Amino acid sequence: MSNSHGLALAALMGLLSACGGTTDPIACTEQFVFGLTVEVVDSLSGAPRAEGATLTLRDGVYVESTTECFDGLNMSGAGERPGTYVVTLARAGYHTWSRTGVVISADECHVIPVSMRAELQPIP
Repeated sequence: MSNSHGLALAALMGLLSACGGTTDPIACTEQFVFGLTVEVVDSLSGAPRAEGATLTLRDGVYVESTTECFDGLNMSGAGERPGTYVVTLARAGYHTWSRTGVVISADECHVIPVSMRAELQPIP
């Protein structure tokens, strides 16, 4: 190898190391992460009200709806799906609760979870 090629190779190696150039792959887990968890409570008593509620998430033409809750208090959605959502929660006997512009972002592996509290107003 000529001296000029050796110098060019050395300069290139120096640039790569100076830029933090690494060939190590990012190690992501196999865990499934929900982008949104909503704590659902009665606005007057603070009692859990997720049981029997419907959570709907909209991002453009994408619509996701669930009635599943865990522990009677929390509902989740937007599993591994970043976006900007309109979040709606409906339950019989209560006014519909809604939030717009809920942003769920992601890193190189998973969505970054967002938590909210929906305080449902009883219908008199």
